Amino acid sequence: MKTSTRFLLLSTLIVCLLFSNVLNAQTDKNDLKLQKLKENVARYEAKVAAKERKMEIADSLVTTGEYMMYDAEDVFEDVEEEQSTLDKEYKTKYKELAKLQKSKDTETVNKAAADLKALEIQYKADTKVLDTRIKELTKKAMKGQSNMDKGKDMQKTTSQYLKEAKERLEAAKEKYEAAL
Repeated sequence: MKTSTRFLLLSTLIVCLLFSNVLNAQTDKNDLKLQKLKENVARYEAKVAAKERKMEIADSLVTTGEYMMYDAEDVFEDVEEEQSTLDKEYKTKYKELAKLQKSKDTETVNKAAADLKALEIQYKADTKVLDTRIKELTKKAMKGQSNMDKGKDMQKTTSQYLKEAKERLEAAKEKYEAAL
């Protein structure tokens, strides 16, 4: 009987040890599963944050593009006014000098011709400066339009990816919370 009691005690001890190891292994598996679920949540949170950052960049591009275009339009209006004023002044002075060229006094005619030449040279130089400004404004407006287009395209694609990332994040959070 002594042997059977020892055997029974020994077998009970072995069963308890095995059972505790199985429980411990099961706990380790649950911990690993929870850790993986937690990592998935963190990964999707990072993806959502990255997509939101990209969306901010897209919004910034659109805003910057709009600002560039409006700024170029405002300055363009000023340049058009300057061009109009320059044209009016040129026509007025040209008419005066053209009248003087019809004078009978040769000295007045020669002076008017020289002044007319100088006026034309000055007018061409001023017009060239304004044309250069118009080209710069056109480039600025085109760059603004380009930024707006890039931003809008980025918004379209990023909004879809952001929506998907948020959905996946919610699903990962639900799985994690269900496993707790």
